[in-house]
Amino acid sequence: METIDFNKKIYCIDNIKKTAEEFKNLSDISVKEIGGKIKVTFDKIDPEYKDVIKDEFANFVLGLMG
Repeated sequence: METIDFNKKIYCIDNIKKTAEEFKNLSDISVKEIGGKIKVTFDKIDPEYKDVIKDEFANFVLGLMG
């Protein structure tokens, strides 16, 4: 299992949820708001993407912020 914490003051939860939907074929992903953070948890990650999924997910979220 891997996790990323996004700061709610900087990142939009809607963009994070859209990204989770786009990445759903690569991992089981949960998105939860906890205090001032948005916690993204990756479980059952496709082995081919295990080393890059967190970076690629964050890049995709950033791309949606445009």
